[in-house]
Amino acid sequence: MRVLVVTNMLPVPERPWLGIFVQEQIEDLRSAGLDVSVLFIRGFESAANYFRGPARIRRLMRAQPIDLVHAHYGLTGAVALTQRGVPVVTTFHGSDCSGHSTWQTAVSWAVARSSTPIFVSPELAKGLGCDGAAVVPVGVDLERFRPMDTGEARRILGWPARGIVALLPGSRGVTNKRADLFDAALDHARRSVPALRGASLEGLGRDEVALVMNAVDVTVMTSNFEGSPVTLKESLACRTPVVSVPVGDVETLVTGLPGCAVVPRDAAQIGDALVAALDAGRPAQLRERVTAFGRTGVAEQVVSVYRSALERTGSRR
Repeated sequence: MRVLVVTNMLPVPERPWLGIFVQEQIEDLRSAGLDVSVLFIRGFESAANYFRGPARIRRLMRAQPIDLVHAHYGLTGAVALTQRGVPVVTTFHGSDCSGHSTWQTAVSWAVARSSTPIFVSPELAKGLGCDGAAVVPVGVDLERFRPMDTGEARRILGWPARGIVALLPGSRGVTNKRADLFDAALDHARRSVPALRGASLEGLGRDEVALVMNAVDVTVMTSNFEGSPVTLKESLACRTPVVSVPVGDVETLVTGLPGCAVVPRDAAQIGDALVAALDAGRPAQLRERVTAFGRTGVAEQVVSVYRSALERTGSRR
């Protein structure tokens, strides 16, 4: 099967975290035997790059045979649909259909009805009125994100051995991550845990992120919106407890797990849940919860959606 992936998210030197999950899925699809080409639309540099996208797709499809186009994100789905020669599968990741941007959600609504949609969480599918659509969360690299000794992880990172550390699972510079709420929650929690300090993910490579997930004592998500946040699954894979505000599929993900909680966007309640999480330790149940999200299994689910899309158009590869 020959697939063209069209995405506005891929790691670049200045943003090594951007769309790493898309890059990993591309690698997994290739490992599964698919012939995958990639068109990277650098929308973060200029919106004009979206308007150049249709011509770039046409050139690529003239140069090589393509059976199916897989777009990541609603806006790139709209670009992919400018060609009508092969079916389009579109994965919606969250900010493209969460309602926080009315016009982007409107674009995604139309794209979901003109292509075969994949949503990373049932909540996103329901919000866009596509309850019966495929739900395929982003895969977790269970080999890279695995438990290790906290002290050893801190030593490798050059962190102090002592102290309690809470992680903001993202960059402080990304407004959506709500570093202000994270800081306020930590200020509240320090009434009970004076040694508490914060950390965040700033321009780190994948191996460094895995070390950080093991070096911290709790991961605290305060985002305005998320789809199916892979950073929380990675945290659980390292057996690090998660405290989060209600975003995406987090409530389903952590319900019943020791030390984990979903709480309102209130600094005091987040801080109290953070303190409670510290008493739970790092139980094995946390990693067990995310074993179903391994990268190979997720890639198999994506291929299954491809085959269904091709069958509906009368093509079989």
